[in-house]
Amino acid sequence: MNTSLPSDLENRVRDAYQAAGRTVQPQTLRRTTPGIAAGPSRRSRRLKALIPVAAAVAVLAVIGASVALPRLLTGAAPKPGNSASALAHDPPFQVIMTSTLTRDTSLLVRTPAGHVDSTLAPPRGTTWATVAATANPRKFIVATSPSTRAAWHPSRLYTLTLSARGTVTHLTPLAVGSLPVQLDSLAADADGGVIAFSGGSSTGRAVVGVVIGNQVKQWSVSGREAVVLDVSVTSAGNKIAFLTQYNGPGNHFAAMVLATSSAPGPLLTRAKTVGSYDTKKELYMFSVAISPDGSRVYVVTRPIVPPNAKLPTTLTAYSASRQGPPVTIATWTGGEPRLLPIGGKLFAWMYYIPSSPSAPSAASTAYLINPATRTKMAVRLPGLPSGRYASLAW
Repeated sequence: MNTSLPSDLENRVRDAYQAAGRTVQPQTLRRTTPGIAAGPSRRSRRLKALIPVAAAVAVLAVIGASVALPRLLTGAAPKPGNSASALAHDPPFQVIMTSTLTRDTSLLVRTPAGHVDSTLAPPRGTTWATVAATANPRKFIVATSPSTRAAWHPSRLYTLTLSARGTVTHLTPLAVGSLPVQLDSLAADADGGVIAFSGGSSTGRAVVGVVIGNQVKQWSVSGREAVVLDVSVTSAGNKIAFLTQYNGPGNHFAAMVLATSSAPGPLLTRAKTVGSYDTKKELYMFSVAISPDGSRVYVVTRPIVPPNAKLPTTLTAYSASRQGPPVTIATWTGGEPRLLPIGGKLFAWMYYIPSSPSAPSAASTAYLINPATRTKMAVRLPGLPSGRYASLAW
């Protein structure tokens, strides 16, 4: 199995992840025209040299998958018996962190139909890092990091508040202050009172943690032993689910659950494994979501090679208490390995990394999945212009 990446692609992606934000004050908003084709995708800010090549490829694939959804319902191709009206009662706004290969980031506030209500530049001297939704459709958690080319950056968290029309009314720093972690992923409980995160410390350790008020609790593991790929949190903020890839002998992926009441300390000791895959099977865990009540952990798996091929993808549910066997919720072909929880549903989507800053991403098909009924609705995603990436909260 050849898991090597072209060096120019790896360099482009690394540059994108280290993008510096525009030096525009966050209060500077501009109204944009309806139906603007926002260019999006998610990026991780950390590619550790100690991670095996296979793990690096997996991380890149996850990042390339996490792209915003311009004109989400335009051109949708629902399956028989499903229609775009099924989305009518979902949250009215998406907040999308866009990042380009030319080192430019901004936030877009958009309706699922594609109308962009406003854009927001990062605070001066910073770049947007990632964004997470709460159960309140007008409250989001966003993160920034310093806009430098340093190999490691601390993070700062803010509450983003929207008006009923989707314009930004407040960008409020959280009381916790600077977070000594370079964020890879972010999730919030229902009211935003518990914020889960994963990332890396300046010492090279992989970190999973929570922010509760002005307190930070962390669990960590040596980057030589494992790397954390994703994080999700329950509605009540009492449990975290995350993915790890173990390095060295016995290399494998694991979906794990951690109680936020656990004492800080070694991550792999405090957490429990609910499902795993040996990488020799050529199956990779790409994204995780924990159910609102914490009883189920949903994991997307698929092969990683050949790159950009239409590969079989599987969404599997594991019992968080490890009672009973795993259950296959949905399968499809073509990728979409990124999971976004929306209430009791899951949104799965993927865009591939464009070949250059001027190359558009191809159109894609995403799925809105109801795990209770094991049904999914296909949603057509149009292509993205100018090599853009993003992190999406909805």
